[in-house]
Amino acid sequence: MSAPDGARTIRVVPGEISSGTVTVRLGLPTSTLPAWPPFRRLAEGIASRGRRLPPHAHEREDVLTFIVEGFASYQLEDGPVESLPQGAARLLTAVRRTTHRVDPAEGAAIRWFNLVVGLPPSYVGRDDLQSVGPETSSLEIDNVRVRKLVGPRGPMRSGAGLTCEALTFPDASTTFRRVGAGSRAVLCVSAGAGAVDEQPIAAGESAFLEGVPGVSVRGTPGFQAVWATAPVDVP
Repeated sequence: MSAPDGARTIRVVPGEISSGTVTVRLGLPTSTLPAWPPFRRLAEGIASRGRRLPPHAHEREDVLTFIVEGFASYQLEDGPVESLPQGAARLLTAVRRTTHRVDPAEGAAIRWFNLVVGLPPSYVGRDDLQSVGPETSSLEIDNVRVRKLVGPRGPMRSGAGLTCEALTFPDASTTFRRVGAGSRAVLCVSAGAGAVDEQPIAAGESAFLEGVPGVSVRGTPGFQAVWATAPVDVP
């Protein structure tokens, strides 16, 4: 359910680190914020060269995989292995139970962003895998490089109504990002420091927003973040 009428929340939450085969900075779910529907998972993973990661499954979810650094390989079910360079992304719409895996390419370490959003009960589409390469152009808005990844004006479309874009601040700047009525938003910071409506935020932290038409995002030079919104499915 969305926030009650008039409720306005902006929560900045530090990521929780777990280490194993992969080092993961988990923004959602965490002990501070165990649930934030329709968002189910928000994470940044780091895997060293030579790691072979097990496949994992999704069902009735949109799953975004965005390579932040390095060179990865991606495999859907038992299909061919694809090469994903830095800046490439995949959006898996898994209606039925579907497995995929992300691995470091041979001789390389990777850092990647992972976002999972639940599909609404009314969604009746088919399983799908969309892709975007690193050559996709970016826009300059408010002196900020905005690279659209998912949404009506982006190269990939979401069954859950997800919109997502990567933000890079070459210089100290402030930009306004829209949230909209009936939607929630997340801002995951991977580098630098800034503020969301004057609330400080830095690398490794995520902001969760609802009940606001939009917010200002301020960043210092080198500030990098992923911004995403999704409608809340209200029964």
